[in-house]
Amino acid sequence: MRKRPLITWQGAYAILVCCFLIAPIVAAIILSFSSVSMLQMPPPGFSLQWYQAALSERKFISGFVNSFQIALASSLIAGVAGTLAAVALNNYRFNGRETLRILLLLPLIVPSIVIGLGLLQSYTLVGVGGVGFWQVTMGHAVIGVPYVVYMVLAAMTHYDIRLEHAAQSLGASRMQTFFGITFPMIRTGVLAGIAFAFLVSFDEVALSLFLTRGNTLPLRLVQHIQYYADPSVAAVSTLTTVASIMLLLIAGVVLKRRSGHYPPRATR
Repeated sequence: MRKRPLITWQGAYAILVCCFLIAPIVAAIILSFSSVSMLQMPPPGFSLQWYQAALSERKFISGFVNSFQIALASSLIAGVAGTLAAVALNNYRFNGRETLRILLLLPLIVPSIVIGLGLLQSYTLVGVGGVGFWQVTMGHAVIGVPYVVYMVLAAMTHYDIRLEHAAQSLGASRMQTFFGITFPMIRTGVLAGIAFAFLVSFDEVALSLFLTRGNTLPLRLVQHIQYYADPSVAAVSTLTTVASIMLLLIAGVVLKRRSGHYPPRATR
């Protein structure tokens, strides 16, 4: 009997791709511990001074607070809008349904810089001002909605609409049916979509460039590296990367605990 090789060419290719994707993150982490004030790889020594510098820099702290508030608000808005859109697409049949499904993908296809420019002009035309917290929040919600929609649609794969019909036949209102029947069965997709929308918003640069005054964390990092280019940028990047990984792990644990087995989907 022939022995299978420990690593096939497909496995080797997968390993190379993973290394290629992870290499920039590893390089940023190593640079964040540099002992010199230059982006030198490999660093001549290791120090924690750049973490101290990053955590004491007011513009980084204020940028983090602004980015967090924008990401939180936009992800919640995207969560509500995306969930309602997904439920409509899954439960109802209407003219233009497939066209709407495709249109909801556009924020993922169209470059963020185009969306930002379009929103800036739209805000100006309706007289609400070009930049501000709610302007950028709504802009980030636009690019977050597709993640929520398709996460919720994936969660509704085993959704049985007969449960809704049964609840309504027993006298439950649409609101009671949604929160008592629908939402508990799709909440894993809703939470996953909100988590992805939050991370996308927190890391957005091009759209924020048009709709903010440069006071989000990604834009502060871009401004800083243009003039200083010291390892404090790598330290901030490492901290945000660790925080993002922790958020995904927490979301994964929550979704795993709340996931369940659903009855087969009804034929409509």
